[in-house]
Amino acid sequence: MRIETERLSKKYLLKTALNKVSASFGAGKIHALVGENGAGKSTLAALIAGDIRPSEGTIRIDGEKVSFSSAKDALGRGIVLVHQRPLLAKSLTVSENIWISTGTSFLIRPPSAELLALQRTWAPALQLSAYVRDLGGNLRFYASLLGALLRKPRCLILDEPSAFLDMEERKALYERLRELAASGTCIIVITHSTAEALQYADSVTVLSEGSLVAQLEGAGAYRAYLDSVRQPQPGSTERILPQPARGGACFTLLHAAARPKNRPALLDATIEAPYGQISCVAGMQEAALGTLEDVVSGMEGACTHGTATLRSPDGRQCKTVRLSRGGLSAAFLRKNRCAIVPSDRSFRGADPHITVEQMLSVYAQSDTRQLALRLIEEAGVRITPEQQVSALSGGMLQRLILARELSVHPALLILCNPMQGLDVQSQGNLCRRISALAASGTAVLVIGSADFPLSLCTRVYSLEGGRTTLSFSREAQG
Repeated sequence: MRIETERLSKKYLLKTALNKVSASFGAGKIHALVGENGAGKSTLAALIAGDIRPSEGTIRIDGEKVSFSSAKDALGRGIVLVHQRPLLAKSLTVSENIWISTGTSFLIRPPSAELLALQRTWAPALQLSAYVRDLGGNLRFYASLLGALLRKPRCLILDEPSAFLDMEERKALYERLRELAASGTCIIVITHSTAEALQYADSVTVLSEGSLVAQLEGAGAYRAYLDSVRQPQPGSTERILPQPARGGACFTLLHAAARPKNRPALLDATIEAPYGQISCVAGMQEAALGTLEDVVSGMEGACTHGTATLRSPDGRQCKTVRLSRGGLSAAFLRKNRCAIVPSDRSFRGADPHITVEQMLSVYAQSDTRQLALRLIEEAGVRITPEQQVSALSGGMLQRLILARELSVHPALLILCNPMQGLDVQSQGNLCRRISALAASGTAVLVIGSADFPLSLCTRVYSLEGGRTTLSFSREAQG
């Protein structure tokens, strides 16, 4: 199946989500769809899959013009979309959810030989008799994927399929996808990972602010594109700076542990973030990365033991708190010049129901409009202070939150999943900015390393099974 879009658009009352996109996706290939949050990737996928109808433009399948009034119409042509967060009934088993998704009465259908064969090939760790409520994000994805594969798709669209997968699971998934593509299936993968696009995709379609930027064939063309957009803008003096000599510790987390309900437990985490350095913790959400973020940012109420220490640059002032007593709070961190960019930008870093001015002026006492205008300009975002936060894309919101947090001149900057939702150019700009910030003496702690260049870091910690280990230290290597 070959799918083509011609000047495809989707317009809402106050926003154009997709603007005259003409692209093609051939049979027997893996096509990566990349771009910043809000670039239009999911909108394009939803239009192709019949979830929504276009405002204008045309979709063609093997040269034939088609019009879908619903996802059922697209399914009838062999197009199946697996959502990033699939809608599954938590009180039912995997097998029951799959039969529901395929329109079959699960009350009279045990797992078929076909389903069992798919499970063995694609998801050997998934138990079809398990209840969805007991599954992690990775296995829920596989449950939805098996339902899609049962339909024998001619075009399979996956929205961020590797978001909850570890490295081995990602590798295995793409090996299976390559085999599926070899049988003639058109596969479209929405991803934020440049590494995945380079390694696995036959073509890469780049979107930005609802428009097509480029459609590139092969890793070589995409690598050349990445090299071009990663360069500083003309006239810019920004550059990635070398790390200076190690400063004293700004923040130390010692033997931290937390056991929250319904989330992975943090068993033993020890981290140090020195002044003038970038430190990073790498790991997956299933390994308690989200729990660690909550602990470090003072938002975790289920800490059982451990301490956190903040030191002044000269080492003369030192404040240590016990985690089990709730001593490490967001208020304590703010009071001691710590800035936080959380992974949940929309609800923890902001509020979609307030204005941009209100979001940017939470630390200001007066002249909030002038402050908002200045931070909007610094962030390079096209928005007015009066508009709602809900009007921002994920990438725009991240840039504004970072500008707000840096406006207080922090001693410690905590960045959680900093590359999430940013396009390649924005990622490069962010790396240059935080490198310059570290060079000026600020301690930078990155939690979540996806697409973050670890070469910028002085030390890298690995989080596995709820425990941290120091996997790289520039000082140790001399």
